Amino acid sequence: MKTRTMIRLDAALGLPLCALAFLASLPRRVWIRFLGGASRRRSRPATSALEPVQRILVIKFLGMGSILLATPLLKRLAAAYPDARITFLTLESNAELVRRLDWVDDIVVVPRGRLFQLLLAVPGLLLKLRRKRFDLALDLEFYSRLSNLVSWGSGARRRVGFFVRARWRGSLLTESVYFNSRLPYADAVLALLRPLALDTPEKPKPIAPHFDADQEATALTRLVTLGVPQEGTLIVVNVNASDLCVERRWPGDRFARLVERFGSEVSAVDRFVFIGAPSERSDVKLVLDQVAPHILPSCLDLSGRTSLMELTVLLKRSALLITNDSGPMHLAVSLDVPTISFFGPETPDLYGPQGDKHLVFYERHWCSPCLSVYNAKIAMCHGQNECMQRIELEQVIARAAVFCRERVGLAPARIASRGARNRDG
Repeated sequence: MKTRTMIRLDAALGLPLCALAFLASLPRRVWIRFLGGASRRRSRPATSALEPVQRILVIKFLGMGSILLATPLLKRLAAAYPDARITFLTLESNAELVRRLDWVDDIVVVPRGRLFQLLLAVPGLLLKLRRKRFDLALDLEFYSRLSNLVSWGSGARRRVGFFVRARWRGSLLTESVYFNSRLPYADAVLALLRPLALDTPEKPKPIAPHFDADQEATALTRLVTLGVPQEGTLIVVNVNASDLCVERRWPGDRFARLVERFGSEVSAVDRFVFIGAPSERSDVKLVLDQVAPHILPSCLDLSGRTSLMELTVLLKRSALLITNDSGPMHLAVSLDVPTISFFGPETPDLYGPQGDKHLVFYERHWCSPCLSVYNAKIAMCHGQNECMQRIELEQVIARAAVFCRERVGLAPARIASRGARNRDG
């Protein structure tokens, strides 16, 4: 199911279904509040340390990058409840990633299909979740009403999630946490651990998916058959962003010009490897069609041809990722691979990589950032992304040259070749 379909479904059905669920839960809420249950509820310890937790449900439908940013939360849950089984509910597009996270025991996938097919599958999905008898559910979505409904429908004894005043979701949680839209998402999501007394001041960092040595060797062999050289400098290029917001893309013609000038002005490169989902192959082709013919032999199009495991190995093999704000950017950060990234509709203050191994371009245009929990992450410019168009090619080349030389240890081809001649002389 496409991201936009999920958002439209949430907008159309989320509010009335939340209202119905709220009414259905009202008798119990009245009992707890007015007929004696309140005192018992207040007397419950603030921490869950004394309460047995054997089965945990974590819900995150959208965003490979957001799931990676939430990996510190999963790690802390697993450490606090070593005997508990953690089940993760997500969309099929994220299933491969979640299966590779060390702290997830089970995965439940939202069924793929058209809108009507999805609606028919919902009762069976909720029944499957209720049979697991969860002690604790954590909803990591901050604007989805459907995720809140699923948390409530799972029957979990404790349900923790975000409270956003502008996104009424029916008060279906047992414990709500204010979503601070000014905090980096990695920090904001850890606040969900506060009701469990598991939050710490430690700075979170995304944790890479796990593959064993044999799996990585298999992936490397597959990459070689696709044309990835075993030696030399690789630069991975991601010209796309997910369909959640295509306005996050830097103009394709500038990607083409950047690739043309990269080798001589920024860093010596043996191969540019273009990546993307199967649905993004045409977008990658549009960029490659604009690359000068003499540069094309050094470009390899792997869009729609790699699994998550192969993409992970490719990034580990590369010297640098050049990318829009996207899931592969967060994957590279988790692997400690240097990145050059472009931001506009979203602010890097919330989702950008941190540290001196990452170069971020962001112009802080007057209307940027425009994506928030209050507009369901929908850009208002309808494709006219001035915030991205204001990132000029010349400034990217100038800053990238310094970054690659001083932070990544890569020099332009003309400097490297001159150094080689001097050594030979």
